[in-house]
Amino acid sequence: MRIAFCQWALQMLHDDPNFFRYVLFSDEAKFYSDGQLNRHNCHYWSDVNPHWYRPIDHQNRWSIMVWCGIVNGYLIRPYFFEENVDRHSYLSLLRDHLPGLLEDVDLATRARMWLQQDGAAPHYALIVRAFLNASYNDRWIGRRGPVEWPPCSPDLTSPDFFLWGYLKNVVFAERPTTRDDFMDRIRRACAAIPRATLLRTVDSFQNRLQLCLEANGGNFEQLLRG
Repeated sequence: MRIAFCQWALQMLHDDPNFFRYVLFSDEAKFYSDGQLNRHNCHYWSDVNPHWYRPIDHQNRWSIMVWCGIVNGYLIRPYFFEENVDRHSYLSLLRDHLPGLLEDVDLATRARMWLQQDGAAPHYALIVRAFLNASYNDRWIGRRGPVEWPPCSPDLTSPDFFLWGYLKNVVFAERPTTRDDFMDRIRRACAAIPRATLLRTVDSFQNRLQLCLEANGGNFEQLLRG
């Protein structure tokens, strides 16, 4: 499935070199007050140990579930779920909140935007897929979508291979205090990322497509290190 997706993506780039600038790559992650980051079945690869762990008092441990998206150099400002994500809360994000989150994105980008999501259970729910089919008119990528997203592919999405690692380094530079303070840190860190940096994630994605094919659909991080 990774090979099939990469071949489709390269064909889209052949037809329109800017195609993936207009794909909204999206994901959720859970940040814990003790410095841990849970991205479900995803993994983060690094050349060196980033020393992300910050030991703090576990007696008052709390967590924050955050959603972000990246499209055409815009970081769609973070959305915080009150509880763990299920099909109803995820549908509410897409239907009720995403239009407002996209207000700062130019109209031309919104007019041609695709949406990408991974195969997490809330994303795969029938009510979610029905909404996406009705609202995005075959312009979404995901499990059982018009374009199938390959499982276990965090190395192909900019939130996974860039954003979550970056945010964790920034927001845990100092010990977290309260949930509200921590959410403000995440918002500020997101707002401070230069647009040029976010646009470079598209170039990285396109390079990763080729490397994934060279690795016959397998792990290609060692090729990036080389």
